Amino acid sequence: MKKVKYILFLIVVASMLLSACASPAPTTAPPPAQEQPAATQPAAAQPASELTTEKVQLVFWSMWNESEPAAQVLQKFMDGFTAQHPNITFSVVWNGRENQTKLRTALAAGTKVDFMDQDSDQLAGGMMSEGLGYPLDDWLTQNALDQNVPIKDIFSPGVLDQYKSSDGKTIEWPWITSPVMFWYNKDALTKAGVTKPPETWDEFLSACEKIKATGVAPIVTESNISEYDNYWFMYLVERQKGPDFLLKAIEDKTGELWKDPAFATSISMIKDLWAKGCIPEVAKGYLWPAGQNMLATDLAAMELSGAWLPNELKNSTRPDFNWGGLPFPSIAGGVGDRGDINLWTGSMMILKDSAHPREVFEFLKFIMTNENQSTMATEAIQGVTNKNVTWPAALADGETAANNANAVILSVGGGLAYHPEFVKSVINGNLNKAFFGTMTPDEFTAKMAADAAAYWQTHEK
Repeated sequence: MKKVKYILFLIVVASMLLSACASPAPTTAPPPAQEQPAATQPAAAQPASELTTEKVQLVFWSMWNESEPAAQVLQKFMDGFTAQHPNITFSVVWNGRENQTKLRTALAAGTKVDFMDQDSDQLAGGMMSEGLGYPLDDWLTQNALDQNVPIKDIFSPGVLDQYKSSDGKTIEWPWITSPVMFWYNKDALTKAGVTKPPETWDEFLSACEKIKATGVAPIVTESNISEYDNYWFMYLVERQKGPDFLLKAIEDKTGELWKDPAFATSISMIKDLWAKGCIPEVAKGYLWPAGQNMLATDLAAMELSGAWLPNELKNSTRPDFNWGGLPFPSIAGGVGDRGDINLWTGSMMILKDSAHPREVFEFLKFIMTNENQSTMATEAIQGVTNKNVTWPAALADGETAANNANAVILSVGGGLAYHPEFVKSVINGNLNKAFFGTMTPDEFTAKMAADAAAYWQTHEK
């Protein structure tokens, strides 16, 4: 709850500063560096009884492939909504993960789309930042469909406020979530004599030694997934310096902030894991899903990943596999808190040019009912953002972390949403070399400082 109050405070401060001097104000959950076009303001919210009675077909473009469990549940939701509102039907294009890219092309060609979904950070840095989304704020005080509380109050702490437009509007509707934690085999830790989940970095290293002594690899990773490298880096920096420091470094046009000792220390701590054998040397050659398959077959104990991992491995693990989720440990002397959590979320967005935004919003409320969110959680083995819904047993630790988060950390500190090109062209390549040991900590910081300065010289023109 502390995070929610904090975000509300920041929004008020930002509004005051914008009125006084027309310049963006800094926030912990930071706004995009570039000004976003203001989206069209919706009409006053209507009660459900005033939805159109004319025949309407809502066009939905989705990030899911039609065969995926999440897509199948979404189709069930659309069928259920149409059963309640027979005049409202859906036309769906299942695009897969390139949905946003394909949708941009289609919109440019004149295709009419009412709403879409995508990874929240990608959406924030893409179509939302271009002013293509429809603001929802005037409708957020409506009651939930199955509860006598405003719809905005049923969300887990912080998720509805992760990404705002530059003028403080709510554009995204996060409806599913996957906390990024160490997803692990509880039995492997029990067998190693680790009776209490490690909370500090020293306890974490001690647990790794005990697990290693049983002949099981303590940690695995995938060498070809840059996001997984970034999870480590993001948390190590955040635990030392707090949630906003990494974004400050990304936005430092001189590059000098990359010379802060926290960055070299983070790389050194990763290097230490390899040296101690906490991550087996063979993992340097793993291509996804080789690492997670070691976890599934009891050859490894844990992997730093999103809560999608139990779902991805449901057909590979034994029936009694005992899943747990471990928050990234705290670091002695650091200002970041173990309760600070990175939440991947998937969001819906109504397109600003939709002819039927009110009808789409009613559907967004529909997918957030306890029953429907429970269906998504159970049938897709998926974390959800309705805080009143119980997640599957395999994800129970993720539910606890999400609903009790002190702060929501944005992916790559917010870099993935607000400066995705910087993450792609400056961070990823250097971090991959440093993570797998072909670049020293000092070489990494020097290279990052130089590359960051060169990047901003080019992109500021």
